[in-house]
Amino acid sequence: MSSDTTTTAMSALVAQGVVCTSYGGPEVIKVQQVNIPPPGVDEVRVRIGAAGINPSDTYVVLGPQGPYAGTKLVPPLPFTPGKDAAGVVEAVGAMSATGTPTLSVGDRVYICGSITGTQAEVALCKINQVYPLPDNITLQQGACIGVPCATAYKALVQRGAAKSGETVLVHGASGAVGLAAVQLAVSMGCKVVGTAGTPEGEEAVRQAGANAVVNHKQEGYLQAAKSILTPPGAANEEAGFDLCLEMMASANLANDLTVMKRHGRVAIIGSKAVPIAINPRATMPLELDIRGVFLGNSTPDEITEIHRQLYKAMECGYLKPVVGMELPLEEAAKAHVEVMTPSSGGAAGNIVIKLKGE
Repeated sequence: MSSDTTTTAMSALVAQGVVCTSYGGPEVIKVQQVNIPPPGVDEVRVRIGAAGINPSDTYVVLGPQGPYAGTKLVPPLPFTPGKDAAGVVEAVGAMSATGTPTLSVGDRVYICGSITGTQAEVALCKINQVYPLPDNITLQQGACIGVPCATAYKALVQRGAAKSGETVLVHGASGAVGLAAVQLAVSMGCKVVGTAGTPEGEEAVRQAGANAVVNHKQEGYLQAAKSILTPPGAANEEAGFDLCLEMMASANLANDLTVMKRHGRVAIIGSKAVPIAINPRATMPLELDIRGVFLGNSTPDEITEIHRQLYKAMECGYLKPVVGMELPLEEAAKAHVEVMTPSSGGAAGNIVIKLKGE
């Protein structure tokens, strides 16, 4: 790199990005110029090729009107939303005594969290928010790793304690987290049934490797799912699933408890923030566990394990993030709509804003 290029890379720059100057729905999402400072100590600046859109990004944009109201997850105005992206390292700041200089200018990386927000052409990140991207994963796929794949691994392994040979129900398997969970569970040797709400979603779940797929809009689908992997003549306590990964507990939790084996675990990945009624005694005869999953509460050691295992799974070809829709930066507001209410009638992969090709 020439001295002129180095000086430019280590200076502040102006880029295009999403900026929210007020909280609210998609109408507050505007694309305009953003100022990106040079990297400081233990920081890197990344030229973004693609940014992933997650439901949690819409919650951030809603601010005090959304489920993150009253928490530190609501940023001060103005801000650029987004945690996930993939791109190329453009500049690396000085490393402190505790910093680990694992990245160099020109490295392909994926991002899970940033200082300035990822829905922009450039993002400033802490060094521990940026991870190497395997050569067999595109930038668009890399934009789908941070929240969805990390959440899937945390739910499946760290909270769900899945083991080879166990039966797993991925309840809502066609979305970003669900498809990653199916792929990871299959790679671990689990027997997997996934649910989806559209033919396109069902096919995406099959392609992810599920042993079977049921449509969660059909009557009796949960009992049908339970019967698929239950050996003929099995006792009640041996019928059903060892683990359920639940994407909408507010609608499904009570029914999930009816399809679990003895000592089964239900890991709640998603839910509306509303109270529901379940009978606590439903957990008692089979000694069932209900476990919450929240990626933001992970310890540093858990985060390190998650991304180490995700890299291995991608490098070996077991994990291939699924891009369901690509939109340009100018249609960022549409991306935030699609991730919550898909125009296809149901999710089938990740929503990605494409900023630059490889």
